[in-house]
Amino acid sequence: MRKKARLAVRENIQQVLGDGNEVDAKARACFQNFAKYVVDFFRFPMINKESLDEFIIIEGKEHLDEALGYGKGVVALSAHLGHFELAGAALSLLGYQINAVSLRQPNPYIDRLFIRQREKCGVKGIPFGSAARGCYRALQRGEIVALLGDRDIMGQGTNATFFGKDTTIPRGPISLALSTGAAILPGFAVRGKNDRFCLFIEKPFFLTSTGNKEKDIMEATKKVIGILETYISRYVEQWSMFYRIWGRNESISQRAKI
Repeated sequence: MRKKARLAVRENIQQVLGDGNEVDAKARACFQNFAKYVVDFFRFPMINKESLDEFIIIEGKEHLDEALGYGKGVVALSAHLGHFELAGAALSLLGYQINAVSLRQPNPYIDRLFIRQREKCGVKGIPFGSAARGCYRALQRGEIVALLGDRDIMGQGTNATFFGKDTTIPRGPISLALSTGAAILPGFAVRGKNDRFCLFIEKPFFLTSTGNKEKDIMEATKKVIGILETYISRYVEQWSMFYRIWGRNESISQRAKI
């Protein structure tokens, strides 16, 4: 792992935890968890519906069913935390229609490899660069669109205070929900004892348009940040964030390669 990524992980964790002896240990654990993440990703095709409980349990599935029941699709909001890929694979095995917005990898071979792995698990990919149309169509079909809300890749997100420090947060999930009427459904698949995961699905919430779009987005962003902070602080050693969230100066192309 590149030195820049190691420094970024430590800096991000320090912002979450503050100064203390825990920071270095949590940073080391983060890379250990990421190594397991990669191994698990390539084990997904071996998982079937009968063996699913050995790998992951799901808490709050009733919230997902409630959100889908409104008929406008669901914006599933997560973070680079735990194993977000496993969450999609698990729900697909249970019969849910999952569409995941993902960043293209710079290496074409690696990119195709990741796409094939997701497809084997029944997860339909939506390329990041052309995501809007694919997301709208999936929601119109009443399906789930999975997005990560903790990394503003384009640098054009909403200004916000995140763990006590100013940064920007992606606008995509909130703008999508606001314009379509789809529910926002937070969910996080985190590693537990014996490397078994738990997918925590929170209650869905809906955004109401007041006619002031920027104000609506700002208010929703505060709610999203509160949820992200709760889970990231609880499982910070599983936060696979390899670029600087605060005070970053990387170009968009540099960020996309991490």
